[in-house]
Amino acid sequence: MHASANGGFRLAALACLALPALTGCSTLLTAAYLLQPADVPAEFNGLRGKHVAIACRPIVELEFSDAGSARELANLVGSQVQAKVRRARVIGQHEVARWIDENAWVDYPTLGKSLDADLVVGIDLEQFRLHEGSTLYRGRATAHVRVFDVATKEVLFDKRFDDFSFPANSAIPATDRSEPEFRAMFLQMLSQKVSRCFHAYESREVFAEDSLTF
Repeated sequence: MHASANGGFRLAALACLALPALTGCSTLLTAAYLLQPADVPAEFNGLRGKHVAIACRPIVELEFSDAGSARELANLVGSQVQAKVRRARVIGQHEVARWIDENAWVDYPTLGKSLDADLVVGIDLEQFRLHEGSTLYRGRATAHVRVFDVATKEVLFDKRFDDFSFPANSAIPATDRSEPEFRAMFLQMLSQKVSRCFHAYESREVFAEDSLTF
């Protein structure tokens, strides 16, 4: 099985395991089996062969309520980059988190220099919420993703994700899932969106995700 297709199937399987009541899971899993090469190229190929630190910083308003979500997002993006970007060496998130805990925050290149990284993927989490009203889950996030060259402090890649939402076209009754379960699902989808900037993937994966019905 092609590596990218296998990744698409794993994502579909995760969706159905996490949310077994979904009516669209059967269709999603079928679509994931329809194999084709990764037809969407990476937007930025510069992580290949590099020593990479990945860090996510919530804005001040989110710092206390969603600092844990920010770190989990960085961890998930790092895992996907490690698995899907050839020869990339991602610094363990525990090392990144320890440096942030022990040092006054300066900037992403300073963090990268301290950890002996070549590049830093810096994610500014500007919005993160899980609820739509008091009885429904629908995740929304805004993130600003940049790649910094540690030696020169130059920004090599810059992209915003404005108001990313999951599910795309519906919401989940809060009685169907616990908040931690939905948070994990939403973070997985958001991390997939971010990490796809750095590796090729199948367009059918995105279609399958957007077609999820609840």
